[in-house]
Amino acid sequence: MNLLKYLVPLGLVAATAQADPVTVQSCGVEYTFQEAPARAITLNQQATEVMLALGLEGSMVGTAYLDDEIPAQWKDAFGTVPVLAEKYPAAEVVLANEPDFLFAGFGSAFSEDNLGAAQKWHDLGVGTYLVDASCGDAHPKNVPLTIEPILKDIGTIGQIFSVEDRAEALIAETKARIDAVQADPAGAGRSAFIYDSGDETPYSIGCCGGPALVAKTAGLNSISDDVEGTWVDLAWERVVEADPDVILLIEAGWSSAAEKRAYMESDPVLSELTAVKEGRFVTVPFSETLLGMRFADGVENLNGQLAELE
Repeated sequence: MNLLKYLVPLGLVAATAQADPVTVQSCGVEYTFQEAPARAITLNQQATEVMLALGLEGSMVGTAYLDDEIPAQWKDAFGTVPVLAEKYPAAEVVLANEPDFLFAGFGSAFSEDNLGAAQKWHDLGVGTYLVDASCGDAHPKNVPLTIEPILKDIGTIGQIFSVEDRAEALIAETKARIDAVQADPAGAGRSAFIYDSGDETPYSIGCCGGPALVAKTAGLNSISDDVEGTWVDLAWERVVEADPDVILLIEAGWSSAAEKRAYMESDPVLSELTAVKEGRFVTVPFSETLLGMRFADGVENLNGQLAELE
């Protein structure tokens, strides 16, 4: 990333005028947008989907790092945005596209191994924003998340791009959908094992991230809600001892729900779990476990499957 300090700042890139400058603080770093960005690059799927949900694809010159399929309602819009890399693009690729805004879903985007610190980009006249739920300083690993971070993200991006009316409508819709599930959770009183990946050691969830909030919103009691963190390693012995009422499988490119179910059904010990014997499996895509635009889809999806199990 040393090359950044030798390059000419990109602050002169043309952008849509704003009535007033907008100052944003993101995970301890502040930046003032003199104009609404016109050449944004998103660096993770949840950031991309916030932009698409707000109808801002015309202000994007690139995107990167998908975890799974873009939902049907945004596919056409997504198709107009160049994909710069399968994962994080190199800094040189980003700079070649002359961005005026970088929007990331995970803090790893601004690590030295990837694009470098946000402040380095600010020094070049490129604004940045990190999804609020991914800021460790704001959301410690031992404090459960609420839905407020995604509402904050929508509102902040709405301000930056001068589309506050769209943002307010989207916030209201998102909150109403989640509130409706919380008012009638189909999983109330049920224990659950959330299974992301792994066979010798199951990779599951801890107390305090987006995946835990998805389960909790639908009324489920995770068997690992006393473990600090978002994603954690568990022992199969713990799963067997808990004998959960429901098994929630995370559908992901690196570990499909079908593979995980087949593993549990074929294992001589795990196949004896009550939920396995009675087929009480539910599935949620990885992107619907993140506190992004698909979080409401995730809680509705999970709640509907839990209701069908009855």
